[in-house]
Amino acid sequence: MKAKAFCAASLACLVGAAAAQHEHHAAAPAAPKPEPAAMRAWTQQPLLLPGRMERGERASAMLRPQGLTVERVTVYASGGPAERLKVDYAVGAEGAKIESVTPKIGNYHWVVAREERGGEVRVASAAWYFGNPGDSPKDLLKAVRHELEIVPEPLPREHSSYRESEKWRFLVRLNGQPLPGHPLMLETEFGSRSTFVTDPAGVATVLFPRDFKPAAAGERSGHGPRRAAFVLSTTKDADGRRYLTAFNHKYGQDGDRDKSLGWGAAFGLVGMAAALPLLRRRNKGDNGNA
Repeated sequence: MKAKAFCAASLACLVGAAAAQHEHHAAAPAAPKPEPAAMRAWTQQPLLLPGRMERGERASAMLRPQGLTVERVTVYASGGPAERLKVDYAVGAEGAKIESVTPKIGNYHWVVAREERGGEVRVASAAWYFGNPGDSPKDLLKAVRHELEIVPEPLPREHSSYRESEKWRFLVRLNGQPLPGHPLMLETEFGSRSTFVTDPAGVATVLFPRDFKPAAAGERSGHGPRRAAFVLSTTKDADGRRYLTAFNHKYGQDGDRDKSLGWGAAFGLVGMAAALPLLRRRNKGDNGNA
């Protein structure tokens, strides 16, 4: 009897403990799910990213500042009416809706967002291309607008872009003067990281990585080659302040990548077909000597 009573008491304690443990776990909040990699920012540098726009908008675009808090962005044009060569646009909940110098004048416009906080100045810059013809951006890029700047030399031509495995030149300047021997960091949305150093003329030759991932099943390529985001950034302490400047744009997949794979497979098949008669002859010869 004592053994039975002891077993019953032990069973009751175990059931009670299990119930208490269940209540304890039920009351605890569920652990937060990890944020998907696609939702996390791929860089900590300040950016100007394209936002949503209505289809058919050729003379305007939505740009969304990321990594800095600003009330406006400034757009510089390379030609057109004097009052339109520099225009400020307010930043709203979805970003800043910018416009070309006139509806009929396009080409590249230079866009800048600047944040000053304490002893630090953060600048995000981008080049936005409007489809209509316009003046060359060559002189537009020469103008000095901030203390520390990254300047493309040159920008890609119309209907072209930066691409994987290509080398492009970028000038780093401080107060309008070239900054030699200075590091320039490249980051891509695929996770590549590279650092380049400017030459005596303040120019860094940047090699774009071959890092495009294979397109996912069912992924649409759109009307042209695939594009991905990149940012170039650098910092400099001067005059008692810390300057950080960044330039972001898009780069494209190497157009010869799929082509070279296709040709390689084709040549492999041709080689196999050419070798087949030789193999047959050799087999016949071996059978005759057997």
